[in-house]
Amino acid sequence: MALRDQASHKSTDSDNFLLKYRVISGKLKKRLLRKPNVSEASDQFESLAINCEQKELHQYAGWCWLAAARCQESVGNCIYEINFLTKAGRQFLIANKNNKDIGCLSISDEDIQVAINAFNHALTRCENQDGFQMMSSSLAIELALALGSNSEGIKYLCSAIHTHPTVQAINLLVTYYIKQGNYVSALRVLTELVEMIENHLGARTIDNYRNILHKCEISRVLLLLIMRPTPQRLAPSLAQVLEKYAWAEDTRISVPNMTEDEMLLLQSLVLACQSRDYEAILELESELWSFFDVEQKELLHNLIKTFGKE
Repeated sequence: MALRDQASHKSTDSDNFLLKYRVISGKLKKRLLRKPNVSEASDQFESLAINCEQKELHQYAGWCWLAAARCQESVGNCIYEINFLTKAGRQFLIANKNNKDIGCLSISDEDIQVAINAFNHALTRCENQDGFQMMSSSLAIELALALGSNSEGIKYLCSAIHTHPTVQAINLLVTYYIKQGNYVSALRVLTELVEMIENHLGARTIDNYRNILHKCEISRVLLLLIMRPTPQRLAPSLAQVLEKYAWAEDTRISVPNMTEDEMLLLQSLVLACQSRDYEAILELESELWSFFDVEQKELLHNLIKTFGKE
């Protein structure tokens, strides 16, 4: 009975929405000797969108925000247009997530496609405005997070980095490549990040990136051990990454924020991998565990699986 009442309530809300939407849209039609009041219609679409959000009618809220964005476009108010397009995209993303959560999957993925279109429209508007690079990058990252570690998500992350490179976007791109098993691209992006920090930032500024350089160092070592590229195919800068751990007696390795214990364990791991000592690698796993983040633990697990198949 409760479910029937809830369905009836939803149906009534839908009918009310459609009626109000048509009334507002009707005000935008040109009348003889009278121009439509676009600002008033935009305000009413905005009010209806907020009302739909409160009732968790996210798809309807999205359509209202799109209508409000079109109103702002017609009067040349780019900032409000971008804002409303973004709000529309977010509502369609929520609608898509809710449908997935209850197992109601659309064959055409309508909500996600409309969300992508709304964000794309907002990104295009940002590109046409001076000083909107940071906003454009932020929107692309937001969409990439919603899309996940697929080709679409990676595409928007690359766009964000091209527009306004940030450590957040670069790290997320590395994570997406690792989730896809694309270790070559993950290693390339990490190396570009390290080179960017070391070559383009002053010594004083580099101190602010010590944790990032430390994380990059460990991840690059693990990726190289998994990939095992031949010396001929290894760039000199990457060869140096492994070489510094290849000598057990060398304890003078300089890596930001790396403790001596961590350095010795990484040396042991590199030597164990080079000698194909599977048992030694297994023993090192538990000792290295406390030094690694979640992503690095997954890489270590994949490294062990790689050697376990031999």
